[in-house]
Amino acid sequence: MLLLASVVSVLFSDTTAVAQNETKQLSLLEQPVWSENNNSFKLSLSIKHLDEGDLIEIYTLEELNRNSLKESFISKNSEPTENSFQITLTQEQIIKKEITVELNTNSPTNNSVFSEPGTVRPLIVKSYTSDQKNSETLVFPLIHLPKTEKLNTISLAFIFEINAKPPLQHDGTYIIDRETITQLTNLVETLKNNPEIKITISLPPATLSSLSQSKNPKDELLLLDIKNLAETQLHIISSPFVTSDPEAWRLIDRFETYNDLLNRGDRQLTNQLQIEPDRSFSFVANSAVIETLDALNKVGIKTFVTEFSHIDPTPENKIDPFISLQGDNGKVFKVFILDDTINFYLNKLENKNSDMQFLLGDLSLIAMDENKKEKNLIVKIPNDLSGNLLNQFLTTLQNFPKINIKALPNLVDHAEKNQKVDKTKYVLWNKSPQDISTRAPNQNLAKAAIRAYSEVIGKPHPNTSFLYELLDTTSASELNENDTSKYFTTIYEEIVKVIDGFTSPENQNVRLTSRKAELPFTLQNNLNHDANVVLMLQSDGRISFPAGQTLEVKLNPGTNKIKIPVSSRASGDSQIRIGVRSPDKEHLLQLDSNSLLIRTTRLSGVGILLFVSAVFFLAFWWLRSRRLRSIYRQEEI
Repeated sequence: MLLLASVVSVLFSDTTAVAQNETKQLSLLEQPVWSENNNSFKLSLSIKHLDEGDLIEIYTLEELNRNSLKESFISKNSEPTENSFQITLTQEQIIKKEITVELNTNSPTNNSVFSEPGTVRPLIVKSYTSDQKNSETLVFPLIHLPKTEKLNTISLAFIFEINAKPPLQHDGTYIIDRETITQLTNLVETLKNNPEIKITISLPPATLSSLSQSKNPKDELLLLDIKNLAETQLHIISSPFVTSDPEAWRLIDRFETYNDLLNRGDRQLTNQLQIEPDRSFSFVANSAVIETLDALNKVGIKTFVTEFSHIDPTPENKIDPFISLQGDNGKVFKVFILDDTINFYLNKLENKNSDMQFLLGDLSLIAMDENKKEKNLIVKIPNDLSGNLLNQFLTTLQNFPKINIKALPNLVDHAEKNQKVDKTKYVLWNKSPQDISTRAPNQNLAKAAIRAYSEVIGKPHPNTSFLYELLDTTSASELNENDTSKYFTTIYEEIVKVIDGFTSPENQNVRLTSRKAELPFTLQNNLNHDANVVLMLQSDGRISFPAGQTLEVKLNPGTNKIKIPVSSRASGDSQIRIGVRSPDKEHLLQLDSNSLLIRTTRLSGVGILLFVSAVFFLAFWWLRSRRLRSIYRQEEI
């Protein structure tokens, strides 16, 4: 018979004084393991604040199931059973500050406790001072496994979801969320220590972008580690460029904004990690409804992962939670539910030498379930789990019998082939998403302005990319309306710099002496690069424009002389108005505005006749004079 003893210590005191002082008389020194031969194990405890002659009492309670292990693990009515025994502490043990006890389960010895194969029981360890005033209780889940062949295989897949503050600040600087960097560092180091483990991760690509721009060598190394692990152990799924809730955007009829964030995020992940993220999976927040799944499905997401609290009614089977949800249009969506019990334990882990065994007690109950089939569980790793605890958790799991750790896509494929879908009619019990209704119109205006700006300075251009990154950052869930307004201000200030970069001299007057001509117009480009503009031409009626009233012009840096084709309909003074605008379809940005005064002078018919006659007369006189001089020279010869 294979026996495994696993423990988790949960401390409480029978006296108020001890609780207030937070003193620990007993704590676990090392993880005890059952012997396969004699059904016994060694329990090593650290003892403090105890003296010679103080007592330690040990016994077990009734067996536990998953619910009682979680909800009633500590029993205040822990009265000794007939199998309890006591130990009187010696001076030697007090000096060493530790005690080792060998416990037996199937022989009526002095150090025996009751247990049987296929059960998990609370193992109670109580300490009493000689005056009986102070006592302390430790509770350990005593795991008594049957033979390995009688255990069910447990397949586990892990997910890790990071929601980070946007690194790009409204003033254009980058501040990396160091809490997020710590989370990523812990995950990276754990995976490097456990090369057989694969984890599915969702993280804002903007964070990776900030790592690539950081001057800190540690950030550069972290990005390189993530890139290397993405090829082997990290399953990267598509994430919006910054943390954002799809339901919040769908609710205001702006889901295309979320899709744009996904596309930008995919490009960033591909650029930084040289891998294409998996768009087929999504971790959906508790704000999602069935319409959210439908919208996400249309942009490529096929499988959804969510929490038990998001499903109504709560599925009876908390193991292998694979359900389907049907939308109003008849479309069916595959939904996998995270195991909330294991996640509960992971969130409570504090002592790596003991608390981990509480979680193993739960896994043992799953493995010993009477329903003989493979169990499939998806576990979400808490973001704040320390690197040491995360490493111990994964290392311990690999040593636990019948545990099979899989990548999420493999577990989903296996479950779909071997597990019957729960066809109960479920709905998504959602909470209200963040109200972002005021952001949409502001983003519309800013986006149009950036588009016009990019047409002026030419595409692609680093300044345009920067403005679009500012715009996308305004979608971050971590920002409030006051924060986003600062980003919009920065965008418009940058656009104004371009608007102010074009000037034209005042009082540009032109004299027109023919019906058709090209008028000179001087325009100054004060930018340090070429620019594209459109001249919008307006006349008072005396001047027309044969080439049209809009004239597309490419300006070089500095002074530009532009020729404007015109046609005069009558003599006299006239004026044309020239607006310099951006070349986008809407001509949104007005870059400059000026007017030209045109003086048109035309000769009368008699004047033209006299002028032509004078020209002929002068030509005749010149030819005759030249001929006479030629004859005179010949006569002299």
